Amino acid sequence: MSKRRSVWGIEGDVLDMINEASRQSFPNEFVAALRAEEGIITEILLFPGSISNERSASMQLHMLPIDFSVVGTVHSHPGPSNQPSDEDLHLFSNFGNTHIITCLPYDRRSWQSYDREGARITLEIV
Repeated sequence: MSKRRSVWGIEGDVLDMINEASRQSFPNEFVAALRAEEGIITEILLFPGSISNERSASMQLHMLPIDFSVVGTVHSHPGPSNQPSDEDLHLFSNFGNTHIITCLPYDRRSWQSYDREGARITLEIV
């Protein structure tokens, strides 16, 4: 029996909200932090001072509250690839252990989750 990751799922409504925010931000990227409870991502957190354009998005990580339920990040790519860039991998390795990238067409089939090393992980939609 394999050990379950500490974050193993995402609420469907949260995933839909991520994709809607990504559609609304297009052609700019969307960025937020992820909050999980009992292994399930239940919320996204938006931060003042977040900056996005057609090529990148960044959060002011120093604005994060001390909150151990924050488990990683989510952002969108304005094209058809949800593969992490070198910059994404750098962020993954420095913050959190669960990261999501969604891409066009921003639906339940266009996202992928990654661990802090950039390896693909599976999150169950609950």
